[in-house]
Amino acid sequence: MEMNQMKTRDKILLAALDLFSERGYDEASIDLIAEAVGIKGPSIYAHYKGKEDILNSLIAMMEQKYDENFGSIMSSDKIPESLDEFREDCLRHIEFVMKDTQIKKIRRFCAKEQYRDEKIAALTSKHQLTGNREIYAFLLEKMMDKGLIRRYDAKLLALELISPVTLLLGIADREPQRTNEMLTQMEEHLAHFIKVYGIEN
Repeated sequence: MEMNQMKTRDKILLAALDLFSERGYDEASIDLIAEAVGIKGPSIYAHYKGKEDILNSLIAMMEQKYDENFGSIMSSDKIPESLDEFREDCLRHIEFVMKDTQIKKIRRFCAKEQYRDEKIAALTSKHQLTGNREIYAFLLEKMMDKGLIRRYDAKLLALELISPVTLLLGIADREPQRTNEMLTQMEEHLAHFIKVYGIEN
């Protein structure tokens, strides 16, 4: 949906996301957010209680996007039936986090603000490690039950799977010109993981 077709409330969120990711939370004033939307500063308060409310709504919106793309695998009917399906699912998730513009902006914002705000620090840890490890530990455990992955500590395997991806994603964020290179390395890492731990039927 184009910006001019959105509701003012949604325009405020996206303008805030741009400013938060570019300037940081403290430097993105209500007046700057309003100016980016094309309204007066006080008009913001017809939609949000203040900047903290905008941030909370923005985080909720991003969490919903993550849930729509990752949360679905936390159910038994979404467990891959083959190693090829597992590989394709992983690559689809990687492509989502690497290429979704809004997700990239919220990640940039979190990288800046994680040392200022405990809530942002926890959110960053969740998406860099703890939440992803929980999802993939669940997935790998179910794949072990299906005889697709060698029996091992699922949490350790999940850590081994996601940690290099997180590191490579950070490089792509800092050096966008290397995005394709990092994606290739992620694909190679995933192929290696499957070769080492996968069980071919």
